[in-house]
Amino acid sequence: MEDNSGREFTIEAKVGGKMQQVQVVASETTDGAAFYICRVENDEITQVRKDEQVWKQIWGELDEADIKSIGEAIEGAVLEE
Repeated sequence: MEDNSGREFTIEAKVGGKMQQVQVVASETTDGAAFYICRVENDEITQVRKDEQVWKQIWGELDEADIKSIGEAIEGAVLEE
């Protein structure tokens, strides 16, 4: 994905069994790998990144279905531009 570091946007994703508004901030590691900080109502719920075409959680305690939903919504938001 292209460099989106610092970019903020909102997505809708299924988290905890219900659709929620998730605020996303794009960031990157010191070696340039992109990841996304995700918040619901100003509480950080997870950090995710796409690794080998699979969305993975790098921080947080969400289940795989939630991570997949968030990842797909992030892809949709990034590709819309």
